[in-house]
Amino acid sequence: MKKAMLVLSAAPMMNKVGILTGVTFMGYDLTEIAAFQEAEVRKNRFMAVVSHELRSPLHGIIGLVESLCNSEKDEVRAKKMRMVKNCATRLLDLVVSIMDMASSLDAQKTGTASKQLCRDPVELPKIIDEIVTLIKSSTDKRGKSMVKPDVELINNAKAMPIIEADAYKCTQVFYNIITNACKFTMKGTVTVSSQVDSDNQWVEVSMTDTGIGVARVSLDRIFEPFEQEDSSDGRCQEGIGLGLSIAKEVVERHGGRITVESELGVGTTFLVRLPVVMAADRTQTPELDTQVPEVLQRSVVPKSVARSPSTLPRRPFVLSVDDDIVNQTVIEDVLKDKYDIHMAMDGHEALEYIETCEVLPDVVLLDVMMPGISGIEVCRTVRQKLQTSEIMLPILMISASVMGTAIVDAFEAGCNDFVTKPLQRQVLMARIQSALNIKMQHEKEVAKLKKLESEPCDPLSSGVRRRM
Repeated sequence: MKKAMLVLSAAPMMNKVGILTGVTFMGYDLTEIAAFQEAEVRKNRFMAVVSHELRSPLHGIIGLVESLCNSEKDEVRAKKMRMVKNCATRLLDLVVSIMDMASSLDAQKTGTASKQLCRDPVELPKIIDEIVTLIKSSTDKRGKSMVKPDVELINNAKAMPIIEADAYKCTQVFYNIITNACKFTMKGTVTVSSQVDSDNQWVEVSMTDTGIGVARVSLDRIFEPFEQEDSSDGRCQEGIGLGLSIAKEVVERHGGRITVESELGVGTTFLVRLPVVMAADRTQTPELDTQVPEVLQRSVVPKSVARSPSTLPRRPFVLSVDDDIVNQTVIEDVLKDKYDIHMAMDGHEALEYIETCEVLPDVVLLDVMMPGISGIEVCRTVRQKLQTSEIMLPILMISASVMGTAIVDAFEAGCNDFVTKPLQRQVLMARIQSALNIKMQHEKEVAKLKKLESEPCDPLSSGVRRRM
């Protein structure tokens, strides 16, 4: 028997002199609305699972092939491995784009489109410079440079105020537009430039190319999902037509605007206009402390910190927690030369190990999404158990998700850092070393305090302790 959701309301009926003459009853059948809401919840869960299941194997492939490339001395085999990595990376980009678009369309339908934006301090010139550098060294599926031999990619982006925006999404916007310009420009230039309005309220970034241009009749549909001016079997360029639609959707969610001007055979100019400060209703992501935005922008730990020598009397010991053996293998390949590693295949195994081991690990690498008990719950449980202890146990959360909510949940659970998949060797090593440096500094401070407490309690030493 199906459950029904009914709402019944009653209101008194009064005559002109205020005497009760009856009661009006109104009934509403909300069964279909409740079923729709439940279906939306199930669909969102399904999308999250599908996203994870599609990305995880690709992250594993990319990580394993990168490890093989680093150790391969035969250049022919190394080249083929790099081709495998490039194919997996393109497929990962495609999966991310499709899942982003599906999430966006669903959010627009349910009126929640603005809830997934982060408030990061964003330096657009820095992001654009990194994108230009990346594109200049990138190749397409044919193994040819993304920037054609007769094309010059020019970055004229000037200094701009730091804006409040989602750093990851902004990177996605400009990467999509600039790569799109490079695809369709066979000769000439692709130029990125910027300016700020007179009131310092808006920033504008323009991307102008001397490419093939877009026909006037096609300008209205280039921002539509899965739309391409040429979708025939003989089309010259790869892709499924999501890049520009994602760029437009992200810019508008920030309260900005994206426009395009083009002339067939002459070239195209895209103009992105973003507010310096996002409107209050653009995001509901919780505010983070001052150190979190640096992590949200996925900046690498400074070399001066990452290369600090360890003072541990032994090889550092890392506990890696992930239910995917491929991911575990990638981590082992990255760390085995410098660290001792113990693998736990789920959250329960990790908690049991931490509770029963004679010596706690120096660092924990903890995957967010695992069956049974999630990485968030494992982190929260560990912090509760160690909250009265002098022991510092750095926890680095690892996830395929770069959404602000996932990162916020991880830090609120008590993690020390957040690393995104696919894992990059240098980034992971730097983050682990940074965590070890902080742990060693903490242990030194604890040792100093214990030494002071063990000294004879004379007036001078008491005064020193009081001042400390």
